[in-house]
Amino acid sequence: MNPLVAVRRPSNHTALLVGANIVALGFLAFVKLSAPADAQAARARGTYAAVAGRIAGTENHALYIVDEASQEAIAVQWDERSKQIVGLGYRSIAADQNAILRPRSN
Repeated sequence: MNPLVAVRRPSNHTALLVGANIVALGFLAFVKLSAPADAQAARARGTYAAVAGRIAGTENHALYIVDEASQEAIAVQWDERSKQIVGLGYRSIAADQNAILRPRSN
């Protein structure tokens, strides 16, 4: 054996790094292949539309946001004093539509 040729063995740091990468890949595979959570599976991805407008009877304005997938609408407003968005109201568009289409007795 030639004494000038040294056989390089991996250091403990390299083996630790390779092991950590294998564990990380295993965790990512577990997360990717696992079933979705109930809340994720039950709710369709929303398509949103938003429009700003004046609140009836006041000088204040609100932002109206509609989720087409769930047929829900909310109204929010910026509160200047607290520097936060404040919810003003919620409506189920599907429930309103059903109420309009329901036959009424005369």
